[in-house]
Amino acid sequence: MRHGDQWVLIEGPFHPSSDANRDEITVFFPDFYDLGSSPALVGAKTYRLSTEELRKNCEAFLVHAPPTEAPVRKASWEEPLKEHFANALKITQDRIAKGEIQKSVPAVFARSRQTVTAPERAQMLLRLLEAPSTLYVYGLWQNGEGVLGATPEVLFDYSKGYLKTMALAGTCPKSEASSRESLLQDEKEMQEHLYVLEDLMSVLHPWGEVKTEGPKIVELPTLYHLKTDIEIRCKTKPEFFSLIKQLHPTPALGVAPRSAGYKWMAEFPGQEGRRGFGGPFAFIGKEEALCLVAIRNLQWNRNTSMIGSGCGVVAASELEREWRELYQKRLSVRKILGLDV
Repeated sequence: MRHGDQWVLIEGPFHPSSDANRDEITVFFPDFYDLGSSPALVGAKTYRLSTEELRKNCEAFLVHAPPTEAPVRKASWEEPLKEHFANALKITQDRIAKGEIQKSVPAVFARSRQTVTAPERAQMLLRLLEAPSTLYVYGLWQNGEGVLGATPEVLFDYSKGYLKTMALAGTCPKSEASSRESLLQDEKEMQEHLYVLEDLMSVLHPWGEVKTEGPKIVELPTLYHLKTDIEIRCKTKPEFFSLIKQLHPTPALGVAPRSAGYKWMAEFPGQEGRRGFGGPFAFIGKEEALCLVAIRNLQWNRNTSMIGSGCGVVAASELEREWRELYQKRLSVRKILGLDV
């Protein structure tokens, strides 16, 4: 994981940890729909490297690495079916019309029959060294499965008594920026953003006074997002695993209001193998913790790879516009990882 100007690398073997807030860094990456699906993990050794040190390590590894016969960077991708997303959009908007919910975030997945090899991970890491500071680079792999990506979204960041998070919702692909009004004047995107902001302020209020800054437009390599920064000076230090359960998922990836539940979205077509996409990806220490939202990533197992994307559906959502946004989000992953587009 990249944190500031340092890269934190944890070497296996990994073993489950039942202790919260321990001295060693604990990694927690469960399934989106089941926070109990995977234990927190502790590795054998932790390294903190500069960008240049990590670059030299990757380059040295690649000098002796055998070539990959079927590289995922040149893979052909089976794109998600538009009719599957149209079905999810209709179900969501029907529930909105009935007053059951205000918003949900369906996800779709492009899939490849090629997996990710160790040399390819090194090559992708070299690309990710150049990722802008607005993105958090993260990854975890073991036993033939893994994830690697660069997310713009933080579930929470706790350090020295301060809890920081963000409402990140409302999107405009750069390719459409000249033909659309500013996100700050876009009624649909602002409404989607406010659902997330209001939810977070409500959930976090018991921890202390909630201060916000925004909304503002943040620029990513291929997208613009609406973002409001949130900060609380906590009355007491959180128990980090409990905080994850309280916050996940925000309406940026789940459903507004929370009381409507979110696991019903698992019944949307095309959800096979979602695993941790959109879930928490946490690095937890005794006194500090950083929990990311696991989006903008490549996931793989021994036989296949997949890239997911999600979009917020509200009453005013339009199929074609949301379908283009979903594609642009997947395209951003392929570009930043150096996959053929």
